[in-house]
Amino acid sequence: MKASIILNGNSNGTMYITGELVVAVDGGADELRRRKIIPHVIIGDMDSVSDDTLEYFETKGVKIYTYPTEKDETDLELALNYVFKHGATEVEILNWQGERLDMILAMVGLMSKYDNVIAISDKCEVGVIKAGEKGTQTLKAVPGEIWSFIPLCHAEFLIEGFKYQFNGSMDITAPIGVSNVALSDFVKIEVKNGKVVFVRWKKNPL
Repeated sequence: MKASIILNGNSNGTMYITGELVVAVDGGADELRRRKIIPHVIIGDMDSVSDDTLEYFETKGVKIYTYPTEKDETDLELALNYVFKHGATEVEILNWQGERLDMILAMVGLMSKYDNVIAISDKCEVGVIKAGEKGTQTLKAVPGEIWSFIPLCHAEFLIEGFKYQFNGSMDITAPIGVSNVALSDFVKIEVKNGKVVFVRWKKNPL
């Protein structure tokens, strides 16, 4: 089962929700209400969602799980725990972009705990591939797209189907995997040791 987690970001573009289980994280519920989309669940400490939105979704039968503001987990972590506990095998994170760089970094860290979690926006996709059973992946691409590969924090990996081929070890202090170019419709990433963040730019960044 695929789950969609909607965060409290600032995406104003098109939002394609493809999951069977839709979870709004805190203020992400306001965004779904604005788009006339009803989630199955709302999770968070409810410090950024309006009371009016909570009341609206409560009348629609949406399950609402409220947690204390002072807690060890981020709201996204609570949502990830929930969807995997309830049968998700893959997750898309939507509406994640915004000014909170700290939250984006924390999101990438959380994504690295799991397989098959990807953050999607109109412009780019972000994922983490780690060594192990699913350490080799073939992903869709478009020739000419910009891709970047950043180790967490050291990794041994190879990539195929790019202008600049790589097969070896890379450290985050020497991030030579930034701004590569896809050459084919499919690309291969094989992580032999460690974890690697990939960023696929569907639209050229500024």
